Amino acid sequence: MIDRAYCRTMSRYNAWQNRLLWEVLEPMDGDALRRDAGLPQGSVLTTLTHLLWLDQMWLSRLFRVKAPHSDFERAAAETPSPATWWAARFRADGALRMWADTLSSVDLTGDIAFYSLSSESDVIVPRATCVMHMFNQQTDQRARVRQVLSQSGQTLPPTALFLMPRD
Repeated sequence: MIDRAYCRTMSRYNAWQNRLLWEVLEPMDGDALRRDAGLPQGSVLTTLTHLLWLDQMWLSRLFRVKAPHSDFERAAAETPSPATWWAARFRADGALRMWADTLSSVDLTGDIAFYSLSSESDVIVPRATCVMHMFNQQTDQRARVRQVLSQSGQTLPPTALFLMPRD
């Protein structure tokens, strides 16, 4: 279904897109990024922090790194500004790339068991499905943020996977 090459490509794409997004966010007013933008998590910053938290949660399940606080509000308090979000995002993207670069074929097979906070239940699902979900979730959340930024007049960089620079 998926392989190491897919994970490496998608982890690189994720890091690239987050860096390009940061280039748009960095000069913006922090208060504007914290203002409710009608997104499911409210503001642009809260939505991006939520995505960071989700990535950290998936990394803890897939790569056995330390999990973030299970309480999102408590975890979000660790990234109160765009700059602190970016520092944490940069570290998470590095961990995600390290995970993808060190994968073996067997790491994408079998099931994974964990407690799902969203369904409030224990789940057992194929590991490959979780990986695909993680990457799809990243793209979906960034697309929502990009829509808000575009509507506020920001010029946004390309998202086409085939435009991603090669390493």
